[in-house]
Amino acid sequence: MNSSLFKEKTNLESSEYNNLFGDPFWGQSGSLKAIKFYLQLNEREKALMLKANYIKMIEKARERNFNKAADCLQWWLDGTGSTKNIDFHWLRSKSEVIVAENINVERFETDYDTKFIKFLNKLNIGDSKPYTNHYDKQFTAGIFGELYYMSGTSTITSTCNFNITKNKDYFTLSGTIIHTWWDIYDWHKGADAYIPGFGSIKDSDALLVEKYCGARPFRMESKWQQTFNKTFQYTSTGNLNLKLK
Repeated sequence: MNSSLFKEKTNLESSEYNNLFGDPFWGQSGSLKAIKFYLQLNEREKALMLKANYIKMIEKARERNFNKAADCLQWWLDGTGSTKNIDFHWLRSKSEVIVAENINVERFETDYDTKFIKFLNKLNIGDSKPYTNHYDKQFTAGIFGELYYMSGTSTITSTCNFNITKNKDYFTLSGTIIHTWWDIYDWHKGADAYIPGFGSIKDSDALLVEKYCGARPFRMESKWQQTFNKTFQYTSTGNLNLKLK
């Protein structure tokens, strides 16, 4: 193999140097000249070129009004490292988040596990005691929305803080559910992220930027709370039967 093929570095215009990824938000591929140039670089040079292209991607995201995705990419690129709080109003404007939240809430209404049944069986009439439990729901955002570009797959952890009172013929359950949406903004060797209409961006690229340019993973998080009140009857006749009113 002619090694000179890999020593053909030529100067690139700024627009070419910053066009390694193209425009993933509009499905435009990167410059073949820029890609050829990139492949000839050593690791450190590749990292510097990648950083310049991530900066360009942030600019393009803002042009699309994908400011939350741009903010998170900038947070990573700056090496901030600390948890980034995401506005829960913005998150809950996304249908995927509401669906995941509702799945967890429905599990509090229908998934009566052994722990819950044992708790009820220990209550005497007139007793009122605290009860806690949690459910996790992992979900992937729609591939054409900003949440996908920001986090891809994330998790909602819903934790209840209930008080359960036993009356003669029924129970009352009241309290709050705290929903915590979270994701770790990080990269994994051998993985890649698919950008619709564009292709895959390798996680190994981002890992090079972390190695040479100071970018750092971080946690994204958001919390919100809802009240929860139910009255239910509980009967046990061989088979457990719990009915909410």
